[in-house]
Amino acid sequence: MKTILAALLLLIAGAARADSFNDFQNSARPGNLKPFALDLGGILGGASAHTGRAIGMPGFWAGVVGSVQSRPDRDDMILRNSGAQAFGLPMIEVGVGLPFKVDVIARGVALEGLTVLGGGLRYGLYRTDVVDTFLPNISISALGEKVDHKYFTAAHGALNAAATWNLPLIKPYFVVGYDVTEVKAGSGVFPGVVGAKATARGSRFAAGADVHPLPFISVRGGYSIRHGIPGFDLGLGVQF
Repeated sequence: MKTILAALLLLIAGAARADSFNDFQNSARPGNLKPFALDLGGILGGASAHTGRAIGMPGFWAGVVGSVQSRPDRDDMILRNSGAQAFGLPMIEVGVGLPFKVDVIARGVALEGLTVLGGGLRYGLYRTDVVDTFLPNISISALGEKVDHKYFTAAHGALNAAATWNLPLIKPYFVVGYDVTEVKAGSGVFPGVVGAKATARGSRFAAGADVHPLPFISVRGGYSIRHGIPGFDLGLGVQF
């Protein structure tokens, strides 16, 4: 399991090379910013640490989360012209449990000229105990990120609803998400494109499992569909 997870995390890191986004300089046009925003928002939204169970006070989670999409959208000529096939992003994420079943989440990454910073809140609508462990834990979350690249900026917001069954070793989860992403072309692109922007909206669905092979170790993996395109989401961290 460790070998497989390490390989998948390396795949995320490899898929997130800056050259997947650097062709923005050559390929960005006002008409293809929206499909690019759709793909970017999908991998940002999918990189959340999926759980329907609030961390709980004084709980803590810290680790690496990531999301990979199997291919760009058919209209995303920015990523397609770069030669990108599978692409994604890893992020460092930290979550802290607060009173009233609220979690505060912070996350981000800096990769070869691409910087992502963001966070948000998760609220546990229902958190099971020993007597009702067969019922799902349910949470909702709102997350947002700001993206800075030498050729563009972006703002992303996501709403998620998640359900997790808190079984002893393997905890299945299901996630439904909705992403809104705005991309704005910066300097260094064609003169007629500088300052152009577009907003895309897309849905996400994911199913997977949170496995605890060792005390305090959480390994998460699942299959996802973003605006009709398959991929997978991953997470590896410590949880108290």
